[in-house]
Amino acid sequence: MQQIQGYFSSIEGTRYEAGYQQGEFAKKHPHFLQGILLNEPLPVDQWKEAVALLEQYCPGITEEIDGFCAALEVPPSLISYYANSALHSGCSHCAILPAKTANGHTYMLRNYDLSPNVDDMRLCSTSIEKAYKHTGFSVFLFGRTEGMNEHGLCVTFSACGMPVGNAPGMRPPRASGLQFWAVVRAVLEQCRNVSEAVRLVKEMPIASNMNLIVCDPHGHAALIETFDGHKAIREVEEASQAPYVAATNHPLFADIEQLEPGKLNHSVIRQHILQQFLEKPASVTMEDLQSLVSTEYPQGLAVHNYNQWFGTLRSMLFDLDDRIINICFGSPIDNPWYTVPVGGKMPVDRVQVTMQHHDYAPDFWQMKISGD
Repeated sequence: MQQIQGYFSSIEGTRYEAGYQQGEFAKKHPHFLQGILLNEPLPVDQWKEAVALLEQYCPGITEEIDGFCAALEVPPSLISYYANSALHSGCSHCAILPAKTANGHTYMLRNYDLSPNVDDMRLCSTSIEKAYKHTGFSVFLFGRTEGMNEHGLCVTFSACGMPVGNAPGMRPPRASGLQFWAVVRAVLEQCRNVSEAVRLVKEMPIASNMNLIVCDPHGHAALIETFDGHKAIREVEEASQAPYVAATNHPLFADIEQLEPGKLNHSVIRQHILQQFLEKPASVTMEDLQSLVSTEYPQGLAVHNYNQWFGTLRSMLFDLDDRIINICFGSPIDNPWYTVPVGGKMPVDRVQVTMQHHDYAPDFWQMKISGD
């Protein structure tokens, strides 16, 4: 059994003030700086290119990083967010529209699986000038892995196939553009509904291979799949025959499946679990969703494969109508739940998280080829 710290931060003010607050947070928790600061400054041309790209699609983020650098007294060219955002994980997530829920609300479920060694384990609520308020988990302090904003727009992400990045063991980027964490935050801060989110993502150059689900409280959801610069989008309306959408870690569109025919067995099984759950005739309650993420793989979505960098780091259940997020740091089997309103604060600043590794069957990492 392993115990680690989870954190909550409330960030507000101007972009520069928000960055300065994050710099003060990092000084109090210096282990965050291991992934934030580069050993050597980026070459000037590469740094300027990253700044220009981020400012075009994520306006204000460079001012926030400037505030962070001022607090730490380091140059912006040392910030790894620039090196990694313009160019590791497994997740299960779904959106459920009102026609399928017992109380007529719109829900989203999100289970995030990775290693705590490469995750901030930090939930943030941000209220920054000229950006929509939102709450979600951070990556490299400035990025977001998911979240919901003040308009009830919710965004969740999962890697589509092998995660893209510059680190060893990752798929080298085959397209120039943004990483998922920049895309997720941009959508949360700039968009009020699914239509606006789809429009923004269509405009963005994206290097990350991902399944992005966006949903709003008006009966509208979309699955956006990006792969090596290709994009595919399926929108789901309240009146559709299947008022839900779900994704794990493999392609779900035929065109993209041709580019990446391999699917990890655990991704296929988790997708099947979600589909079976959503295809049941009964209406879905929040308690049903909590039970699903609180049941261990291969019967449910909680995964405890921490030694192989694939354990549940958090489960999140979103009520888009009430703007409420139910959150569990770590696996819900071993840890308690908290409830946070969008833009609100957790009842505590730190969370003690229990993680217990379990071994799974040898076929957990087996690669399946489409058509098998």
